[in-house]
Amino acid sequence: MALAIVLSLSVTACANVPQQDFPTTVTKVSAFNDVNAAVTALNKRYGADQVLIVSDIDNTLLTSTSDLGGDIWYQWQREKLAIKPTEDEKVACLFEDTIGLLYELAPMQLTEQNVPALIRNWQQQGNTMVALTSRAPKYRAATERELERRGIDFTPSALAPLGASAPVFKEMRKREVSYMEGILMTSGLNKGEMLNGILDKMQRKFKAIVFVDDSQHNIDNMFDAFKNRNDVDMQIFHYDKVEADREAKYGSVLTQQQADKMASDWKMLSNTLNRIFPARALNSSCLSVN
Repeated sequence: MALAIVLSLSVTACANVPQQDFPTTVTKVSAFNDVNAAVTALNKRYGADQVLIVSDIDNTLLTSTSDLGGDIWYQWQREKLAIKPTEDEKVACLFEDTIGLLYELAPMQLTEQNVPALIRNWQQQGNTMVALTSRAPKYRAATERELERRGIDFTPSALAPLGASAPVFKEMRKREVSYMEGILMTSGLNKGEMLNGILDKMQRKFKAIVFVDDSQHNIDNMFDAFKNRNDVDMQIFHYDKVEADREAKYGSVLTQQQADKMASDWKMLSNTLNRIFPARALNSSCLSVN
């Protein structure tokens, strides 16, 4: 009798497990035209108003015009590449001061020239969009400046509650998060959790979501957040153009010569700033309070 009850419960439990109608997919791409093809197909299947497009910014929509201050430099500083910085090459106050300073100084360029036109086309079709960046809210001004300079504006398609204008908010999670102008700045928090969080906050659901990012870490987090969902067609695109182009041109994402130049450039810039603004070097503490 006990065995029969166990078997019965097992069958009932299996019967109640929701079926995976939409398997979450991950596709590696080197061109936004591949993303556009997916958006076009999803718009045709569900309607553009039911397809949310979520994109990273750094090395996805925009990339730095110089190695110093760009995403490759950041990965090098964080020892995420094969070539590591020496202790002397690691910058002080990386998150407190240095990243923000370099964001302000360094112009950015498009990863592909057709990106602004594709975004405008999606907006005209009726797609909702979110820029989901690991940058912290205190870097918003430089981020919005560079997007605007390159013809990218998320406000016409910004995620918002149905029938309402897009809200503006800044709040403290594990770290500070802010949303404004269709840009969600997450201070490096889990992007899968952040996307689910803002969808819940806006009380919005979509039949399909397209997510584009260059970071394997972010791709993995987004996949984990949606892999067991059966209510949304989630298509994830790992955009590798920037790193693939560097590997094709230089033989690796970062060469030792490039790393040496980044270290030399930072030393030169830092010395210049300290000479012109000597108060910067009066003590060993960071200028930023957070």
